[in-house]
Formats: sequence, structure tokens, C-alpha cells
Amino acid sequence: MSALLTSPARPVARIAQVSSVLATSSLKPFTPLRPAAIRRSLLVRAEQQTDSKDSYQKIEEPVRSNFPENTDSGAQNFGPKQSEADDFLKSKQANPDTEVFGTDVGIVDAMRFKGAAPEVINCRLAMLGFVAAVAVEASTGRNVIQQAQAAPLPVALISLTFIVASLVPIVRGVPRRGNSIFTADAELWNGRLAMLGIAALFWNAYIGPSSLAPLS
Repeated sequence: MSALLTSPARPVARIAQVSSVLATSSLKPFTPLRPAAIRRSLLVRAEQQTDSKDSYQKIEEPVRSNFPENTDSGAQNFGPKQSEADDFLKSKQANPDTEVFGTDVGIVDAMRFKGAAPEVINCRLAMLGFVAAVAVEASTGRNVIQQAQAAPLPVALISLTFIVASLVPIVRGVPRRGNSIFTADAELWNGRLAMLGIAALFWNAYIGPSSLAPLS
């Protein structure tokens, strides 16, 4: 009978003991993380998950022998916020397609501002567009703006085809290769000149009649 009367006191004593331990311990109350702390935590995780080499270092740096940006992985003078964003864009967290499809380089990493794809794709599209625009304008008299207005769908499809064809070897981790005549550096020089040529064609179409039209 005495055991039955004293048994309810044991849980109460146990609760009191636990309460006293919690009261004297160094446990601190939970404080929610601020947005800045959350952002720093994500950036730390991104840096930990980032591969040792990004898309530019894998694809472009080995073949750019005569370009000054080769010394700093194509990096421009970015501010701290832009650098943090760039570190996140080349991390595994931002490129899950590398694990899904088994590719060596992620799409986001390749297409970021300092990635391997943007300049190469722009150069190739500029060379294609400049040659096509000059040929069509010389034969039909239509300037580059009129050509784009007359056939927007073919222009878009051809551009998309070249973009995909340029991205496939990049995501597979294959550097651009050339030969003794058509080197990787020559492609970029020609592409940059072609971009200037495209800009000149648009300016010529904007200011007046095309100088490339056949004389009547």
C-alpha cells in the first residue's frame, strides 16, 4: 500500500530534476537566422560544392594562348556581390544537370557571364549572321533588319541550332580544338570582327538606304 502511495511522486521528482538541469545548463534560446546569415550559409555551401575548375578553366583556358584574359580565367574586375553570385552559379548546387545527365559541365556554369559558352556562341552567330546578311543584301537589296523581319522563324531556328551545337561539346568538357590554320584564337578574333561587322550593318540599315544594294 505504501508503494502505491509513493509511486506517483517518482515522475514528479524526475521532472523537477530535469527542469533544474535545464535551468542551470548553458543552453541558449533559439534565434532565427537573418537573411544575410542565410545568404552567407548558402555561399559557403556553394564554395564547398564547387569543382576545382569551372567551365572556363576546363574548356577555354587551355586553348586561349594569345588572349590576356587567359591569365585570370576570363575574370573581369567584378565587385564582391558579383563575385559571390559567380561562385554560386558555378557550384554543383546551381548545376544539378551534371548529376542528372552525367555531364562534365553544367548549363548554368557554361552560360554565366564568365563561363565558357557566351563569347564562343556570340562569335559563331556573328560570323554566320554577317556572311549571310551581306550575301542576301547584295543579291536582294534587303538590309539586315528587313531580312530579319521577312524570315524571323528561320533566323531563330538556325540560331538555336548553332547555340545547341556549341553547347554540346562544352557540357561534355571538350575544349575547342583547331589546326595550324584555323586556331581557337583565330575563331575568337574573327568572331569579334564579325560582331563589329554586324553592328555596322545594323547601323547602316538604321541611318539610310543600304550601300550594298545593287545599283539600278
